[in-house]
Amino acid sequence: MLNPEDVTKDAPRALRVVQFVGYLVFFGLMGWLGLGTIRGFAEFGSIWLVILATIGGYLLADLLSGIVHFLADNFGSPDTPFVGQGFVLPFRQHHVDPLGITRHGFFIANGNNALVCLPVLVPVALFVPITSSTVGYGAGVFTFVMLTAVFLTNQTHKWAHMKVVPAPVRWLQNAGIILSRQHHDIHHVRPYNTHYCITVGAWNSLFERFRVFDRCERLIRRWVPGMDPAPRVEQDAIADLALRPTRE
Repeated sequence: MLNPEDVTKDAPRALRVVQFVGYLVFFGLMGWLGLGTIRGFAEFGSIWLVILATIGGYLLADLLSGIVHFLADNFGSPDTPFVGQGFVLPFRQHHVDPLGITRHGFFIANGNNALVCLPVLVPVALFVPITSSTVGYGAGVFTFVMLTAVFLTNQTHKWAHMKVVPAPVRWLQNAGIILSRQHHDIHHVRPYNTHYCITVGAWNSLFERFRVFDRCERLIRRWVPGMDPAPRVEQDAIADLALRPTRE
C-alpha cells in the first residue's frame, strides 16, 4: 500500500554518508576494472566475445532493475531493516510524486545503485584474472557493462520522466537503447503492476505476456510466512475504498 505518511519521509543523513563512500569505492574499482578490460582486449582481442558480453551484461542489468523494482513496489515498507530507506522508500515516493526523481541531482539519484554494485564489483575487480585468461576477460567485460548499466539505471529512469532531455539522450531513447518516456508511462497507470524493468525495458513485453511478476508475487505471498495473501493491487483497492467518504 502507498502510505502518504511513509512517502513523506526523507533518507537519513547516515545513508548519504554511506552513499558518498560507496561512490568513491565504486568509481575507483570501476576504473581499475575498465583498465583491465582494455588490457585484456589488447591481449586476447575477440570482438565477438566483447559483443556477446556487452549484450548479455546489459540485458541482465535490465532484468535486475525489474526484479528490484517489483520487490520494492510490492513488499516491505520504508521501515524494513537494511533496504527500507535505500530502496523501498524511493520507489514508494516515486508513485506519489513521479516527477520527484527529476528534481534529484546526480549524487542523490544514483547513490544507492553505486552501493548495490559493490558486492559484485569488489571480487571481480580484485580477483578475476582479466588480463591472463580468456574466460576472465569475458567475465570482466560482462561485469563492467552490467554494473555500468545498473549504476545508470536511475539516471535513465530519471530521463524517462523528463519532458526535455539532451539530444543524445533523446536519440538513445528513440533507438530503444535506454528507457523511453512512452514505454515507462505504461508503468505509471494504476495499479502500477506492469513494466517494472527500467534500464531499457527489454523484458517488459515478454514478462507481461506471461504474467511473470504477477505469478511471482502470488507465489511469494503464498509461501513466505507472515505475508498478506492478497496481492498488493487488491490491498490498495481495499484501502482506497476505505478512504472514500460514505454517503449519509
